[in-house]
Amino acid sequence: MLNEDIAPVADKKASLAEADLQSESSSFFGSLAAQIKTWLQFKGSVTQSEFEPLPLWLWVLFSLALLSMSSQIKLPFSGGRLALADLSVSLAFLGLLWRSWRNKERVFYPLSGLILLALFALANFFAGSGRGGAFETLKLYQQYFCGFLVLSYFLRRSPFAVALLFSLGLFSNLLLAVIQTIMYGYGSIQAPADVLALPLGFGKALTGFFRSRMALSFYFAVSLAWLQPQWLGRNPGFWRSLAILLLTVLVLCFIAHGMMLALCMLALLIASLFLHKKALLLNLLALLLLLFSLAVGQKNVQRDCVLSTLNPCKSGAYAGELKTCHMDFLAALRMAALKPGFGIGSGRYQDNIGRCYGELPNPSYNDIDSDTQAGWGILAGTVGFPLSFLFALALLGAAVLALRKYQSQQSSAACQQLGAASALLVLFGGFFISNPMIRGLCWFLIAAICSAILPQGAELRNKLNEFGFKRIILGGLALGLLLLPLLARKAVTDPLHNKSLSSSPRPQRSAVSATPSTFVSQGSDFFLVVNASQVKEFTAPFEKHQDSQAADKLSLRIPDGKGVPPEGKEPAMEYGGALFEIELPQAQRCKIWLRTWWDGSCGNTINLQVDDEPRSITIGNDGTYHTWHWLESPILYELAAGKHQLRVLNREDGIAFDQILITSDMEYFPQDIEEQQP
Repeated sequence: MLNEDIAPVADKKASLAEADLQSESSSFFGSLAAQIKTWLQFKGSVTQSEFEPLPLWLWVLFSLALLSMSSQIKLPFSGGRLALADLSVSLAFLGLLWRSWRNKERVFYPLSGLILLALFALANFFAGSGRGGAFETLKLYQQYFCGFLVLSYFLRRSPFAVALLFSLGLFSNLLLAVIQTIMYGYGSIQAPADVLALPLGFGKALTGFFRSRMALSFYFAVSLAWLQPQWLGRNPGFWRSLAILLLTVLVLCFIAHGMMLALCMLALLIASLFLHKKALLLNLLALLLLLFSLAVGQKNVQRDCVLSTLNPCKSGAYAGELKTCHMDFLAALRMAALKPGFGIGSGRYQDNIGRCYGELPNPSYNDIDSDTQAGWGILAGTVGFPLSFLFALALLGAAVLALRKYQSQQSSAACQQLGAASALLVLFGGFFISNPMIRGLCWFLIAAICSAILPQGAELRNKLNEFGFKRIILGGLALGLLLLPLLARKAVTDPLHNKSLSSSPRPQRSAVSATPSTFVSQGSDFFLVVNASQVKEFTAPFEKHQDSQAADKLSLRIPDGKGVPPEGKEPAMEYGGALFEIELPQAQRCKIWLRTWWDGSCGNTINLQVDDEPRSITIGNDGTYHTWHWLESPILYELAAGKHQLRVLNREDGIAFDQILITSDMEYFPQDIEEQQP
């Protein structure tokens, strides 16, 4: 369906543009500028090809691509690396290439987008991220080059169809969210390892077609902000307004993350101020109905879920302390400060973020929902501050441009620009809570940017931003060539070069009361090795495991999928633990090391508790998987002479350990299996 409002205003805007060019010609420099502007821009409105109906096969490809964008469904092969949307968008892109070649059609793509993608590749090259960075850059190309071109082509020719297909995706996720709430409970979540084990990547919690409660909340917030101004239009009737009101309230009720809910309501209210009084009244009523649903009843699961995720601080024993996801953002900024220019490289964030906590409170239990790590922190940590700043500037610039376009046009199609500005507000704020650059959410980031900056009607078009078949191929080849240096350069083994380990002193903690005079001197080093076979007591899901590469051929492990502590509960023996008893002949100031084996990024931490410490300490968050390696506790211990208890506790499944080393030698780094020294 073509936008009927484009053609009538084409000639008027073209004549105005010509008048502007003539006024600039009053001086020499003005004349020169006018000539350059004329050369760079097309005068007039849409081309004839944009009025030609699309063939059925291309409609089918585009429709499948846009519907699959409203999901994080992964294909059940190749380890889940390929998403359904990746495949459908790739097919739609090939169809676009064929159409562009046969009909000599041009597609809008901002030249600044190519520059940003090129800078992303260069940042990864200088960071030395190797093949991992090349793979992440390739995914970015597929999404922000191929995907942008597909959305740009379809948005220019049929903006109504795009809004309709995204609306169908929203309805489908809403229906599934209702079913999941009935089956698993409102606000239900899954551990990251359990999410990865799902064959299609979604389900068994309030996730819709997404993999987590956070991702679904973000999707609902940004899609509602983008679509609602288009649903309302310039002058909606009573029944249409009533239907949109009910749908808005329903979607808001299923945004289970409090911060995303508040951000979405703010964006809707701001957009209403630009739209009309009916829209403002509608959203104020929606807010009142939402507050009513949160206030009714003494036991209200929705209220508890929204308030707990709205509060950035923990409750209970550690009330007032920032939640781990927000501490993770602070640690990410510290990581970026260590490598401010180009970051540590894409694909290595999870492997290194645990090293950057320093004196920040130790995240002793995993209170991070899947996908709750802040996107701005991830971006700054992996590609550096300059590129992150440019990207933030691009988002804000696109939002401002969309508002200016909306205010300068009187057609109902301009509501798409207002929706784009509203969605970009949600996305910009959402970057502080989650990461919308992941699959699924990234498509709506691209759609919001594209609909914000896409030239409409008779708007003058820059020739540099109009890509024909040859320019698309050349642009893709140019981006591909930038991957070659990434692949050729060997990955830097330690991107932080141990900077984080020396940037702040390690905190010390006393396990028992003792005076400094009672500690043994560092001249006589203490060295004690405890094997897993010496365990005094252990509880499920820990189990003994025969391992030829472990000390005494035995380890204690928690297989992947066997269970983690309940949500909000700290690791404890009742949720899986191993108890050891040691005896010290004299008081010692010492380090404690664990020899560990990790299954992956969602199974790479374990907790340690000494004696009656009120809070256990997390060890891990490193990126060494499927091999035995030593890790040290992030604090020093001051232990009195006599007996002590060590508890190794379950924090994530998919882990194992076989040795504990207690030593007063602060310079000692254990290697392989350690033997007790005489």
